[in-house]
Amino acid sequence: MDITSQLTDIPLESNRPPAFVLEGTLRSHSTKNLAHHACHQIMKIRTGITLLVEKDRQQPLFSNMTAFIPAGLPHRSTPLGEAVYYKSIYLDEAMFRRNISDIVIFDMSDLGAALFDRISSLMAPQGADPEDLDGQCLKLLLKLMETEIHHRSHLARIPVPRNPANLRITAFIASRFQSKLTLSDFTNALHYSERHLSRVFKEDIGITIFEYLRLYRIFQASLKLLRKGASKTITEIALSCGYDSLSSFYKDFKEIFVMTPRAFSQKNGETHS
Repeated sequence: MDITSQLTDIPLESNRPPAFVLEGTLRSHSTKNLAHHACHQIMKIRTGITLLVEKDRQQPLFSNMTAFIPAGLPHRSTPLGEAVYYKSIYLDEAMFRRNISDIVIFDMSDLGAALFDRISSLMAPQGADPEDLDGQCLKLLLKLMETEIHHRSHLARIPVPRNPANLRITAFIASRFQSKLTLSDFTNALHYSERHLSRVFKEDIGITIFEYLRLYRIFQASLKLLRKGASKTITEIALSCGYDSLSSFYKDFKEIFVMTPRAFSQKNGETHS
């Protein structure tokens, strides 16, 4: 089913404070359909990876990055693998007026991260003293974000096809990514010419079939690195995701996650040899 076919409005209490915090464990997608709410959201993940899904793209979020989700934007959060622990600060639009229309994943400074962590589970309600410690931390955090939100993470995004034919291509990749694939494999399975497949796929989502395949393989590898109790080595994980060259796997992984597989595993999950 097309993820954009339905849209859920998340209601918020009329007497809610202008800024408040929600945190906890997310074990499945946040909502079945894409959803939106009437305030901005600043989100950080403590452990694991979640996929932030929009109408035409998906972006992974994990512990060293911050996501800004503007008010009114249809989206969904889907954990990859194990459950994730998250913390979000919700803000009235008036508190952070920026012309941002999509999810921004950016690199927050150490000071910004410390301020984010310090803000307590429920900030001052209407009429409370705006000069309390949480209020001051939030003011400074938003001031930092005016600049830091432009430091977008170099993490690659996972596009979502709109064309039904391209959905068949991505489904084929999902079922065969462990194997060595050539363009002929796609044409034989989908009964289109190489030229047609390549053209319509890139026109739809902006990257080639094999660039998408690379993204898919790396994200599958990231799930294996996070899996609790996993006994596979990094080499075994690379081979199980369709790589026959360990150096290519390391190069692609570092380009997408901006760290080595070992560093990623140590930071977010289990330790692998």
